[in-house]
Amino acid sequence: MNPLVRGVIVTAAALLPGKARRERHLEQWLADGEGAAEAGLSSSRVALGALRAALVMNLTRRSAVPLGLAAVLVIGGVRLAVTTSEQALGTAIAMAGVALPLLLLIIRRFAERDWEDTLAAGQAGPPPDRKRPLPLVLGALPVILAALLLLILFR
Repeated sequence: MNPLVRGVIVTAAALLPGKARRERHLEQWLADGEGAAEAGLSSSRVALGALRAALVMNLTRRSAVPLGLAAVLVIGGVRLAVTTSEQALGTAIAMAGVALPLLLLIIRRFAERDWEDTLAAGQAGPPPDRKRPLPLVLGALPVILAALLLLILFR
């Protein structure tokens, strides 16, 4: 299995909530990637399947509104880029729509408290102090700046 496929599988497992679930699926998906050739599959198909499964496992009722907003941004941005002279603005809006669900997924993953892990460890309260997701929010800043730069450059 090449490093790219392994990286996609590790990333897919990292998106899952709960430490026990992440470890179980990581081990299973890595084994599937290693044995893919014996089953007549490519390891990249296994990696993409793992990524798709991880994304589906993260869909909840709370994700309907952000996904709807992302769809509106993408469709509206493409329409704006195609039908008007504001191509850069439309492209920036569509890019924001594509980035929004991924950003929210990352923030949710790192901001959540692993209650499954807490209960499994037998602890009776919330997990110990955890850092706020400020670094993740600040990590979105380059994406926002890139979209603004594209808007300025292609205006």
